[in-house]
Amino acid sequence: MPFDAEGLDYLSGMGEDNLDVYGAALDGEETLRECLEADRNQLVDVTVEGFIDAWSSLLPEVDRAVLTDEFGEDVIADVQEAIRTGVDGWVDDMLAFVKPWGFDLEEITTPTIIWHSSEDLLNPFAHGQWLARHVPAATSHLLEGEGHLSTWQAAPAMLDELLGRS
Repeated sequence: MPFDAEGLDYLSGMGEDNLDVYGAALDGEETLRECLEADRNQLVDVTVEGFIDAWSSLLPEVDRAVLTDEFGEDVIADVQEAIRTGVDGWVDDMLAFVKPWGFDLEEITTPTIIWHSSEDLLNPFAHGQWLARHVPAATSHLLEGEGHLSTWQAAPAMLDELLGRS
């Protein structure tokens, strides 16, 4: 979502931890880096249970429920690999999220598929709804009752749809 999207309160519906990170991003790179370094320190050796506790404001019950067994371990492994050498990529992403994109979404002509979920506390449902209204000819799957992580249960359908378009 463009941070300056007209007709959307970008931060509304986000979990508290996300609001803190976006606030730090808006304060600038130095503040953001300090914030993300603190988050990284929490995540470097975290267990699934520790992850759920540390990020409780970002994980609705539907996401907590899928963080079990192999999927939970895979999520943790992915998070830890992403921050293994530091937070530079995370900093770059967060700073990019709060800046204008430099193009109008109505200019998109490439076929686009949007998957979004009503219980997502990282990227609120209003973001997916807004994108569905503003990206021409987008195919949208706006899922009720799913979260940021539980939506991955739809990965086979996502891949089938992508392969069907190739």
